[in-house]
Amino acid sequence: MMDYSKHVDALSYAHGEPDGCANLKAQVEDFRVNEVLPFEPSDEGEHEFLYVQKTGLNTEDVVKRLARHADVPRRSVSFAGMKDRQAITKQWFSVQLPGKVGPDWSLLNDAELNIENVTRHLKKLKRGSIKHNEFEITLSQLDADKALIEARVELIKQEGVPNYFMQQRFGYQCQNLRRAYELFEKKETMRNKKLRSLFLSSARSYLFNQVLSRRVGDKSWDKGLEGEVFILNGTRQFFQHDGLDEGITERLLEHDIHCSGPLFGIDDSPTSGLVKVLEDNIFSGNGVFCDGLSRAKMESSRRALRVIPQQMSVQWLAPDCLRLTFNLASGCYATAVIRELVKVATN
Repeated sequence: MMDYSKHVDALSYAHGEPDGCANLKAQVEDFRVNEVLPFEPSDEGEHEFLYVQKTGLNTEDVVKRLARHADVPRRSVSFAGMKDRQAITKQWFSVQLPGKVGPDWSLLNDAELNIENVTRHLKKLKRGSIKHNEFEITLSQLDADKALIEARVELIKQEGVPNYFMQQRFGYQCQNLRRAYELFEKKETMRNKKLRSLFLSSARSYLFNQVLSRRVGDKSWDKGLEGEVFILNGTRQFFQHDGLDEGITERLLEHDIHCSGPLFGIDDSPTSGLVKVLEDNIFSGNGVFCDGLSRAKMESSRRALRVIPQQMSVQWLAPDCLRLTFNLASGCYATAVIRELVKVATN
């Protein structure tokens, strides 16, 4: 079995390995995230919508507190996306309370959790139902040339970064990959649904990263190859296009579409030509993961190979301290952006 602990570290860089280094998350307020929904709650319905600021808690911690306070089962509480523990984050939760008046949510407020807004909606909050996440990240003890940092920021704004799944997806030292490999190799049935889902998503994310890293290495991740499947920016809709004509090239340059990579599943791949050969080569070298995902009857999908941070800006708080702000679509990792800017140490 491979050593998966350095998987993320080994991924190819799109803009060359950074020279500078910095501390990330030296303190909890250095990493802030605000979640923005793609709709406005209707202010009526059986689902109480709560906009919550949390500090030093993960999303599941908040779910448990909300369910206990409302005296409802865990399944009655929903959220759109997971947020980091070591951060100050704001996100929406929904609590199903049919025919009931919600409790006094302000009683939950403390140093770790604060209910900032309460409203209602007709439907529960669905996973992935996020317009974008707003990030404010402070890099401290920064040892880098200021001009080079600013040039890299401009390059990232123009060309984007590889849309890798990052460390959060794989657990400490990517241990979820090792555990998934051991489980799949023994062909064991995982009865714990939460762990099963965790291992399946880790394995599938690993395969996607391997394809993307290969394409970053050969500089085709943002250019397109024969047999390419493109994905529309900001959506999960993808399409195949025969040949790389002028129209496709222009749409890639305008960030209207992106090349896509595989989220492995049992369905036939929509790719052909060079792209299919490349992806099949990655799959054949990772048979244990592919077999395990196939036995689980995972449905295949596609994910953009590139992500373009929106409204990205920098503010120098001191010669060795930089604040970054930018927006990312749901499912994209801020650490994938930071990785192309500087090498970081995470506390």
